[in-house]
Amino acid sequence: MIAIMQPTFLPWIGYFCMIAKVKYFVFLDNVQFEQRSWQSRNKIKLQEKEHFISLSHQKTSQKTLICDIKLSKDTKWKDKILKTFYHAYSKSDNFNLIFDLLKHNLNKHENLCELNISLIIAICKILEINTPLFKSSMLDLSDLKRENLLVEICKKLDSNHYLSANGSKAYLDKKEAKELFKDNKISISYFDFIHPIYKQNLNKQQRGEGFISYLSIVDFLCSVKEPKEEFKKIILK
Repeated sequence: MIAIMQPTFLPWIGYFCMIAKVKYFVFLDNVQFEQRSWQSRNKIKLQEKEHFISLSHQKTSQKTLICDIKLSKDTKWKDKILKTFYHAYSKSDNFNLIFDLLKHNLNKHENLCELNISLIIAICKILEINTPLFKSSMLDLSDLKRENLLVEICKKLDSNHYLSANGSKAYLDKKEAKELFKDNKISISYFDFIHPIYKQNLNKQQRGEGFISYLSIVDFLCSVKEPKEEFKKIILK
């Protein structure tokens, strides 16, 4: 089974559960970049509310691929992300580990896609996810779009079962797409994931009553004492 997703910025916990569920995972990095998308921002919990943290990138044409997006050379936006993260999670048990990981990667990478993938790989190591990871831009693919591109990736990695995010169902359920997958003997299933509820922010002064779901994975990493063990329990469910 294979999953194919765009490399997003500090994605939510479901993204990592999907990686853990499949034999191969492919970062779809050779498609058009979308402004103000999950590729360049995500949400954390700050003062009991959702709060966006965002990457800043250089101006580019609308047709630029994700893998070609360059980050802004101005460091102010990096400092803002780190400062916001500090205010949100500085009292959590795992703050230093995640803060250092974030700071190191923000300062290391000049390419948005490489930053996102590097962070995802680092978090996979923390959660002990060992699924082989690939970039679609490195698979020597034809210039195809949407379902045709997905099918070619599946064939490239010799996979006959595609695990799709629910958001793609709108176009994969269409007759043409269904027939394409069927003709290539590739089955499709959809990732039906129930978001886990955990104690957000361990420190009593920060805990709050209302749980906020669909935040960045960093909220989970900073909210539970043993993220690796808690993640294994979620996967088993």
